[in-house]
Amino acid sequence: MSLVTPLKRTAIIVTDMKKSLRFYRDVLGLNVWVQGKMGKEVPAIFRLLGAPPGTVRWVILQSEDVDWGMVGLFELRRPSPPRVRPRTLAQANAGEACLVFHTPDVDAVHRGAKRLKLRILCPPTLLEIAERQVLSKEMTLRDPNGVLVNFIQNVRAGTMTLSNRFPGLRSVSNARKAALRKRRSGASSRRRSG
Repeated sequence: MSLVTPLKRTAIIVTDMKKSLRFYRDVLGLNVWVQGKMGKEVPAIFRLLGAPPGTVRWVILQSEDVDWGMVGLFELRRPSPPRVRPRTLAQANAGEACLVFHTPDVDAVHRGAKRLKLRILCPPTLLEIAERQVLSKEMTLRDPNGVLVNFIQNVRAGTMTLSNRFPGLRSVSNARKAALRKRRSGASSRRRSG
């Protein structure tokens, strides 16, 4: 038995929340699951981040109605942390993490990334794994913070039965989505005022 769950979320310390939201929310279409702002009244958050007390704005984004594999954006201010740059932005670096998303339309992601003038390491390219009869269209870019992100559009699943959607994703009615957003925004505002 595993000691941990599947990956809940990836947290990114961002340099500019607005630019990050333009990519993750506006281009990729992730929705805001919950968001908030904290300061010195919550010292544990700064201990967890290994940062001096200040303020942190956070936005947790999700795809569809899935609360696993989410992306958390954390903007630290007063003081801002030092910016860490990969050894090279033109390729992957040893020890560097890469976010991987499946998408039904890698070309749409490419167009959105170009509009935002993001660094595209590899435009949409066909990748074939012949022994598995898998064919995918993939691209890799750097997000507004320099984080490596890979997008995969499955063209032929072959023996791996791959999908461009989260497995087991259930359809959620618009009324249910509105109720979830209302509940989450209420919880977020209670946390900020409490």
